[in-house]
Amino acid sequence: MVMPLALLGMPAILVLTLGVTFAFRYLWPGGVARPRLFLVVTLTLALIVAAVAISWFAQILVGIGIARTSARTAASSALFDARLLSRFFTASLCAVLAQYWLCRGTQFFLGK
Repeated sequence: MVMPLALLGMPAILVLTLGVTFAFRYLWPGGVARPRLFLVVTLTLALIVAAVAISWFAQILVGIGIARTSARTAASSALFDARLLSRFFTASLCAVLAQYWLCRGTQFFLGK
């Protein structure tokens, strides 16, 4: 489970963070003031938020190697998988919430 989550988790965090911006822009009731400027500002902020979340998520992967697990290390591998999954959900949730509040703040400062 480590490899698919490690490879697909990082782009998933990026897509979720960028998705909040587009959802806020196109689905928010009442729209946003100055949509072009809103997208430029919030997409830039989304890339920064995603970079921070991805770097925190990937920090646990430093120095683990790529060899398959042996029978001796199966329990520690399961624990590592659980920690990686937990970090993925935490990073995703924090990135989405941070981006939502940044979109709200940007909308407020743009005057609507």
